[in-house]
Amino acid sequence: MEALYIILGAVLALGGGVLTHHVQLHYARAKEEALILFDVQRTLIEIGVLISQMNRIPADSEKVEDLAKLSSLNFERLSQIEKLSLFALRITSDKNRKVAVRITKFALDKHFQTEQIRMELLEEVQVLLNSKLINQYIKEMDQDPSVF
Repeated sequence: MEALYIILGAVLALGGGVLTHHVQLHYARAKEEALILFDVQRTLIEIGVLISQMNRIPADSEKVEDLAKLSSLNFERLSQIEKLSLFALRITSDKNRKVAVRITKFALDKHFQTEQIRMELLEEVQVLLNSKLINQYIKEMDQDPSVF
């Protein structure tokens, strides 16, 4: 009978260890995905900054400095867009799959790289990161946007 209790105790301990491991793995994945989404948010904001800097340079400028600056900014924008596609590959949860697909479309298809889609993606990522804060903000702005 004592041997049965020892075996039962060992099985329970082993089961508890496996359960603890799976729970910790779940929370580690969720934390990693939140960090990836934060990086996506930061990259989308940086792309917007680069585009606004590119728009400040006159399109018909023939100055070598302007052309070099425009080329440099465009290269940086393209490298940020490439980073977005790599971030999207690292998003694995079913909860965030839709936004990962949209990020991939934005990164890989040039006709999806518009300011409107960038802003929609940014808002979507912000809602995924902190939906309670965003919903509270929207609620307060709908009630009275002039109150601080």
